[in-house]
Amino acid sequence: MNKVVTKVPKIKTENNEQEIAPHVLNKQIVPLNVDKLDENDEKQFKKMNPITGDMYLYNSSGISMNLKNFYINSSIFLILSGPSLNTYDLSLLSKRGIMTMGVNNSWIVHKPNLWVSVDDPGNFIDIGWKDPSIIKFAPVGHIHKYLVVKEGEKFRRSQFRVGEMPSVFYFRRNQMFRPKSFLHEPTVNWGVGDSDVDEIGCKGGRSVMLAAMKIISYLGFKNVYILGADFKMNNNTQNYAFKQERSEHSVKGNNSTYEKLNKRFLSLLPEFSSIGMKVYNCYKDSGLKAFPYMPYENAVNKASKTCGKIIDSYGWYDRKEKEESKQRVNEDKEADNIKEVKEVKQNIIESE
Repeated sequence: MNKVVTKVPKIKTENNEQEIAPHVLNKQIVPLNVDKLDENDEKQFKKMNPITGDMYLYNSSGISMNLKNFYINSSIFLILSGPSLNTYDLSLLSKRGIMTMGVNNSWIVHKPNLWVSVDDPGNFIDIGWKDPSIIKFAPVGHIHKYLVVKEGEKFRRSQFRVGEMPSVFYFRRNQMFRPKSFLHEPTVNWGVGDSDVDEIGCKGGRSVMLAAMKIISYLGFKNVYILGADFKMNNNTQNYAFKQERSEHSVKGNNSTYEKLNKRFLSLLPEFSSIGMKVYNCYKDSGLKAFPYMPYENAVNKASKTCGKIIDSYGWYDRKEKEESKQRVNEDKEADNIKEVKEVKQNIIESE
């Protein structure tokens, strides 16, 4: 792997542009990037693009870990950003036993347990990045990128980088969609480059949803319920569950990506089935047709069933003592019965 040279970032001041070394602004992260978790490293890894092998995640210090099947046999709600998201009673997702994963700025509408991004970290609300209760998954190439903050109507670069944020895991990406190896390759696929054609004939198109589905399967979830997958955009209308404008070019590009995602997810259905993973779409009028429809309330009931029974707190701490005491009582009764039988037999013998 080629040696990575960490670029010295430039920070703008009122009068000039001043160069500040990484360790000055980021004292809590590896200043010289000795673990090579940077954009150049990720690009080099993409060229290698292995098809099989264990997938590892990394923390901000570059320490690798394997979280495969960490949530084995569990259910999860994948929360996307379509306007239909506002039609659900999302308070139901706070039920015991329910896990949620958000993507991009859907965490504005509902705070998830897990969250995934693939685009520039400055596109996403900084409060979510700073929230330690959200476990985040981001590309390794973003570890040294800065957040963006909004003050009034203006945006500025934050003094903090992604690598300084709490509870973030980093993954390596690839840019060649292969249905057969999608679930098993050691990198996270999010589509293909604009000029590339994948194995099913789709040209271009990348999406965080592909990355989210890969990570969901990697973590061991077996039932996936999708919310906010409108999969259709129109000009001059609200296309998100939160306030956000999009240009005609962006609307056209997103609709094109939705078509490709439908085809890609259809090609992945046999792969999901092979590992026992079932995926449902909870929006009946969705443009995402690859997955069967399930009403939201039904999905909530299924996901919360395992942990939905009434909790009885009595006796948990002293249950062993009570069991042992009950056993001693039973043993004493049994001993008394044996003694009584012996006495009766002895009395019969003596009377004869």
